[in-house]
Amino acid sequence: MKRRLFAALGAAALALSACSMGASEDASTTGADDDSIKVGVLLKTLSSEYWSYVAAGVEDAAEDLGVDVQLQGPASETSYDEQTNMLETMLADDSMDAIVVAPLQPDSVVAVLGDTEKPILFVDTDAPYENKVTYIGTGNEEAARAGGEAAAALAGEGAEAAWIGVVQGNTTTDQREAGFVAGLESGGVTVTAKQYAEGLADKAASVMENILTSNPNLTVVVTGNDEMASGAARAAQSAGRELIIFGFDGIQAGVQNVIDGTVTGTVAQDPYAMGYRAVESAVAAARGETLDEFIDTGSRIITSENAEDYLATLREQLGE
Repeated sequence: MKRRLFAALGAAALALSACSMGASEDASTTGADDDSIKVGVLLKTLSSEYWSYVAAGVEDAAEDLGVDVQLQGPASETSYDEQTNMLETMLADDSMDAIVVAPLQPDSVVAVLGDTEKPILFVDTDAPYENKVTYIGTGNEEAARAGGEAAAALAGEGAEAAWIGVVQGNTTTDQREAGFVAGLESGGVTVTAKQYAEGLADKAASVMENILTSNPNLTVVVTGNDEMASGAARAAQSAGRELIIFGFDGIQAGVQNVIDGTVTGTVAQDPYAMGYRAVESAVAAARGETLDEFIDTGSRIITSENAEDYLATLREQLGE
């Protein structure tokens, strides 16, 4: 199955998301033909595996729908000023019919957007922008809760767990933390440590070493992404500790770690679908259609039972 087959699925799903009023409008009503629509897509970065799936979805949607998409992203997920400058340039471009943003700093992005009349959509990470068209992404708290429940089921009541997040105060991190903690606690597992490692494997390994020293009864670790799960696993192995470790994102490296037994599981998002549906939604917004405020691209728990099949799906999405 080629990744292009997602087009039909995405189009059908988007049709269900559009409200009847918007769906009844056509290009002649709004003055925007699909082949003349220009969409700006600004991601958090283009230099990571996770964002390569989002970019692949964006590029496929642009080709399938025949629209002009300007895809950009800063050098890293800490290049805040660079993303701000890119957004300012997009906003100043009068040819842009709609803009999709994955905000590094939601509040800062909202300040830059101001009172622009361009349709603004958010992907992967939501932002408190009053005039946004929609948010396309994962229900992070609900997805993380399912991961916490899965980890708790393996650990059993009375177990102790640690949470390693990306950056405290980030919308996505906070939602995942709340979900994982709720899922663990619902299964009788107590979270005894919370630390943050900026999404980096090496920093997570260092944080994990400290957590293990101060929490000798720890048996579970849940993390905000797959890279940090890998770092935590490395530290646990060095300390001779066998832990239940869950990551988040479901990138190839994370799924391979599950297959290898290094990590117990991961909560997989669908970044390819995020990218594809973001472009579909932006085109719909440019044509004057009304969309749901939240378009959920779903998630699933990956364990040793389904990791091989899911890895094959990821490779197909990147055309490998």
